[in-house]
Amino acid sequence: MIHYFKIMTKIFSNINWKVQALGDHAIQFYLPQKMDATIISEIKCFNDFIFSQQLKEIKDIIPSYHTLTLIYDIELMDAPIDFANDLIEKFTSERKNIITSTAVNEIIEVPVCYDENFGIDLISMSTKLNLSITEIIKIHTENVYQVYCLGFMPGFAYMGDVNTKIQTARHAQPRKNVCAGSVGIAGAQTGIYPMHSPGGWQIIGRTPLKIFDKDPAILSKFNMGDAVKFYPITRAEFDSLNENEL
Repeated sequence: MIHYFKIMTKIFSNINWKVQALGDHAIQFYLPQKMDATIISEIKCFNDFIFSQQLKEIKDIIPSYHTLTLIYDIELMDAPIDFANDLIEKFTSERKNIITSTAVNEIIEVPVCYDENFGIDLISMSTKLNLSITEIIKIHTENVYQVYCLGFMPGFAYMGDVNTKIQTARHAQPRKNVCAGSVGIAGAQTGIYPMHSPGGWQIIGRTPLKIFDKDPAILSKFNMGDAVKFYPITRAEFDSLNENEL
């Protein structure tokens, strides 16, 4: 049975939650559309709250920059929007008692080799930005980045915010193959390619760490809300640490 609903809005605790149906088996909750640490913290808190409820109607939870989507069992749910609004109301009433792990996460440190053989866009970025490669590396490694969401491919973490001094648009024409572990920049975002794949981000280095593993016990190195800091390593250090060759 397909459900059609108008978008409904509820305002709780100064958070303007909106709810809409996505097709016949999904509900989407969303907040203002922007990259914002406060919004992603609220999304993560809501995600953790729903997960803790262990609701039999819910088959999957998909958080993103400003949205959280629930995939539900259509045989167990007759009124999805009513269910969604009740869920928001319960979450809001218990919000002050919910402890989210976002505020206490340890920083995940990621080694990156910024050798020009790995950072294949460093020279062109240096010219465009009127910065030396050393300055680009310094600026990229100064920030502590937040993982806003996972997407594009398994384990790919969208992190922000990149310093405006080194923000660079993605390539108009994506490359056919980007190596696993490549660290890239696309506008205000930075990220790591978990596996060999096509890609259009500006590549500035490569990490020796394995970012995604098909082993269910390992899977992705990152989760939404994680804090990440990159630090530079030499080519020799990269070769000795390279997990992608294992």
